[in-house]
Amino acid sequence: MSAIEVEALRKVYEDGTVALDGPSFQVAPGEIFGYLGRNGAGKTTTVRILTTLARPSSGTATVLGHDVVRERAQVREVVGLSLQQAALDDLMTGREHLALIASLRAMRSAAARDRIDELLTGFGLTDIADRLVATYTVGMRRRLDAAMALIHRPSVLFLDEPTTGLDPQSRRALWKLIREYRDDGGTVFLTTQYLDEADELCDRIAILGNGNLLVVDTPAALKNGLSGKVLRLWDASAEARTAMAELLGEAACQSDGTLLRIDLSGQEDRLPEILGNLRDLGIGLESVALADPTIEEVFMRLTGESVESDGGLDRQATGVAAIGRTIVNSRGGGS
Repeated sequence: MSAIEVEALRKVYEDGTVALDGPSFQVAPGEIFGYLGRNGAGKTTTVRILTTLARPSSGTATVLGHDVVRERAQVREVVGLSLQQAALDDLMTGREHLALIASLRAMRSAAARDRIDELLTGFGLTDIADRLVATYTVGMRRRLDAAMALIHRPSVLFLDEPTTGLDPQSRRALWKLIREYRDDGGTVFLTTQYLDEADELCDRIAILGNGNLLVVDTPAALKNGLSGKVLRLWDASAEARTAMAELLGEAACQSDGTLLRIDLSGQEDRLPEILGNLRDLGIGLESVALADPTIEEVFMRLTGESVESDGGLDRQATGVAAIGRTIVNSRGGGS
């Protein structure tokens, strides 16, 4: 049985906005599954549907065999969720947050205390456990939010851009915790705006475009699917991009700030001509590199732009009260 199965999932909001337009995919047990897409592609909408915080307009989805519409209580028992904005109360301590979620999960006192201590230690929060969350850094907040999602030992963990805003050290610390959860048998559904993170962490990656699934494969297979090398030109001016587009065609050139990526698929022998053309035009460059494609090149080839964090389209609940409502509703019905 798949950990997650999605079939022709569609979500249309009341104003007619189509957030999801029929993606279908499966996530295997014990897999870290990356879910990528530009701003408004439908990543957070998918997470909200799979965790029962939103209802699909059509299509089906199951988590560990439980239908996300008809068996919402069962789904909520087996999933953990960390949204883009940590659902924390500044006037509570880290330990109090974990105790609250344990209480809402109806955990027995002794078991809850042991689990809280285990999570505080595992997430490096013991020394700050009794400080108000108002004093926490962004990295501390992210780690606490992830710990709260794991309090009841869920089988499937949903992480919606968990490392946004973290410094490199904090990001790698959270990566380690995610891998440990997977190695213990958990399944991770990860949305991220960091393509290096997806490449580093994920067993497979799905890329969304305008609510549609464009591709699903391993990072290695996705990169191998781009034939040929990629030429990267740093500090590339508008003149450089225009010259390269005229020489190789618009489709081969992607600009991201001062970095110009040129897809040389089947045209590697033209490298001397390309560099000579730039020299003849008097165009100087800070740095030039010829390399194999990255996940970022794959993403840009498929979507035509760089990945960004989701904004207003993907609506989300925040705050401890929202978590409480979700858990209470899973027991007593609710919407």
